[in-house]
Amino acid sequence: MRVLASADVHGRWPVYLLLLTMAREHHVAAIVLAGDLLGDLNGLDTPEEAQRHEAGMLIELLEGAAAPVLYIMGNDDLIELASGSHRVQSLHGRQVEYGGFKFVGYQYSLPFMGGTFEKPEADIQIDLSRLPLPFDAKTVLVSHSPAFGILDPGFGGFQIGSRSLREFLEANPCRAHIHGHSHAGFGRKDNHFNVASAGKTRAMIINLETLQHQVLGLEPGSVEA
Repeated sequence: MRVLASADVHGRWPVYLLLLTMAREHHVAAIVLAGDLLGDLNGLDTPEEAQRHEAGMLIELLEGAAAPVLYIMGNDDLIELASGSHRVQSLHGRQVEYGGFKFVGYQYSLPFMGGTFEKPEADIQIDLSRLPLPFDAKTVLVSHSPAFGILDPGFGGFQIGSRSLREFLEANPCRAHIHGHSHAGFGRKDNHFNVASAGKTRAMIINLETLQHQVLGLEPGSVEA
């Protein structure tokens, strides 16, 4: 099973259009979006209202994708996408079986911008203990946050991943961990895949059977978290 994975699009409409084109051309089984989906449209009274308006348009766009969309939100998202479509499903706190794999999602990351989907480490640890278990060789964890020390560089050399998430994954190995959040950490380490678009036209195709991956649309230049 091959999935097209991206995160941190931050409402960039050309990036979403390219993702849908990639999904169609590469015949992937699903699209996985690992948070920070929305931006900040101008012309409305509040950022929340702007994102709510944008979310409605995004759901309509994603419903027309060539493959089902599995998503979580991220720390820069102020609202839940809240799709009612079976074609566009939230993974947060639940397990969705698809293509012989079990996708489990968790969308909170450590305090960063004071956002809706941020929690302190102790609360993240509690949340993770409540995820559907057991994990096995068919489980794919989709989180917004990286695990601490793995593909998680932030500003000033600080690591922005979650220690609780790393401990959880060490205790509960899974097939693959797909995440974003750290823009500069885009890439792969072992079975961890940082798919942060950072608003750029880049994404990954991941073959979940072989764990081989392909980077699509990579633009040159460094991107900061």
